[in-house]
Amino acid sequence: MVSNSLSSSEGGGGASATAPLKSYTEKFIELFPYYLSIGMTEEQYWDKDNQLVISFRKADEIRLTRKNQELWLQGAYFYEALCRVSPLLHAFAKKGTKASPYLSEPFALNEKQAELIEEEKSKKVFDKGKKMMEGFMVQHNKKFGRK
Repeated sequence: MVSNSLSSSEGGGGASATAPLKSYTEKFIELFPYYLSIGMTEEQYWDKDNQLVISFRKADEIRLTRKNQELWLQGAYFYEALCRVSPLLHAFAKKGTKASPYLSEPFALNEKQAELIEEEKSKKVFDKGKKMMEGFMVQHNKKFGRK
């Protein structure tokens, strides 16, 4: 029998203090639809290793966590888009007000992606500075008659 309360012989009090007991069969039948809903087959549930249900339950938790993260990220992108267009939605916005451009790249989801994005930004700044110096060098060389 399956129960969370102690029986009267285990110090749980009189017979009126115990919860109604369910047999293992009743509990397995009660949980069967849940495991079907998370992708477990009838054969896996009833005939295969009993540790399989633990793996299916853990996989479902991981799937829900991932889905929650995806929905949160979608909301973050939606919020970002609304913030960028919000100057146009203001009732007293000046004529010619423009929305900020949408993000040019996606959000970094981990440290490695954040490092790559930071590296790319640094490279762009470096390249811009290099071009400015080369332009200065060309002007300077023209000024002094060098090629």
